[in-house]
Amino acid sequence: MTRRDASEFARFVLVGVVNTAGTGALLVVLSQVMSLSAAYTLVFALGLCFTTAATGRFVFRTGVSAGSALRFVSWYLAVYAVGLAVIHVAQREFHVSRLVGAATVVLVTAPLNFLGGRLAFRRSESTWRTTP
Repeated sequence: MTRRDASEFARFVLVGVVNTAGTGALLVVLSQVMSLSAAYTLVFALGLCFTTAATGRFVFRTGVSAGSALRFVSWYLAVYAVGLAVIHVAQREFHVSRLVGAATVVLVTAPLNFLGGRLAFRRSESTWRTTP
């Protein structure tokens, strides 16, 4: 691992911790006054705005172009679907409490967002182009 990789990794972890802690806490609070799915949707959207800007600008120091934002948001939307599936299974199949459901969805989606988001911003622009 190069020094640059290590620095990016440390900054990504910091952004991930801030985003996960903030949205996780907000998810727990909001799930007490609305459905867990609605609370998850709201905090997911807020977290997506924060993490898209922070990952491009702070973590990889590349800025956020329309293309990089679209790639990043696309990945996160796939993870969002995974999160909704986790909520569905946790509540409907295992009958867990809202608190356990919220913790479970964070534990499943945070690593996916970390890994996929890092890969999305680390790819070169030419890797993602569909036309020459």
